Amino acid sequence: MPADFGYINARVKGMKARLLPPGRLEELLSVPDLDAFLHALTNTPYGPELQEALSRYRGLRAVDEALARAFQKAARRVLSFADGKPRTLIQVLLLQWDVHNLRAVLRAKHAGHPPEAVEATLVPAAELSDVRLRELLQQPDVAAVVATLVTWGHPLGDALAEAIPEYQASQDLLSLELALDRAYYRWALQASRGRGGDAARVSELVRTQVDFTNVKTAFKLQQLPDLSPEQRERFFLEGGAVVTREVFRNLADPKTAEVGVREIRARGIQPEGRTPAEVERWLEQEAARRMADLYLGDPLGVDVVIGYLTLLANEVRNLRLIARSKAMGIPRDLVRREMALV
Repeated sequence: MPADFGYINARVKGMKARLLPPGRLEELLSVPDLDAFLHALTNTPYGPELQEALSRYRGLRAVDEALARAFQKAARRVLSFADGKPRTLIQVLLLQWDVHNLRAVLRAKHAGHPPEAVEATLVPAAELSDVRLRELLQQPDVAAVVATLVTWGHPLGDALAEAIPEYQASQDLLSLELALDRAYYRWALQASRGRGGDAARVSELVRTQVDFTNVKTAFKLQQLPDLSPEQRERFFLEGGAVVTREVFRNLADPKTAEVGVREIRARGIQPEGRTPAEVERWLEQEAARRMADLYLGDPLGVDVVIGYLTLLANEVRNLRLIARSKAMGIPRDLVRREMALV
């Protein structure tokens, strides 16, 4: 099998042509109700997955099942085009969705939410298929979820298992999520090492994600004025490109937050928003925008794959939002504000 990105990208560009054209999301947003949305979605490239899902489920559950299956199928097809180092780099990109899914599952188990409360947010793409995600959701608690990951040999399982005793003692979910982030970034930076522009691009992308995660965490820590500097610093993630430990320390402390904000702005990170949730949303959209823009980058490099996967994930997220708005009668203007447009 050819291993270069020139071959891979030729195939991926064919898949990109199946994304919905400009204006189609607005048409779907304009339909009157969920039944009309289902009918309209049937007449898109998601039609085969939706028809299959409708044979087993109804309404929103069918939409979620169809979109998840379509994303999983596309992600695995992209991976099937590659071997050697290009395959490893694509796996680094795809494992981001495992991190997203694990975070959602761990939060649900921690809070005691039923599987159906979180299932719609999951995006199977990497090691965790839809079948395995359902199995995780059936586990009785957080420790059982992590034990199952270890049994499967998941690349992040052992690191999470090491964090379980502290979680069980403190019931501090943030510490477990921190262990999840650390495990992924450590694994991703190791896996993306190598010569050439493609390895450098993926490594740069991971380092930017570390920076953005540190900024999100720091804004959350600003809301906890009683923490000591040492307690704040334990949340810092190594491996970023521009957010150093000192910058994080300043940004995370409400007494020095203004200094921290000036420092990250000087380094090219200019978040908008007054609350941690608003800052997090801006950072997520900025990361998606940067990665989507890479589709028009190096036609013989990993840029095209990064861009395509981001555009596809963005489309799936927006379709889920529209479907929910039709089921719940949410006004279009409110939905547009929530949609991620890259």
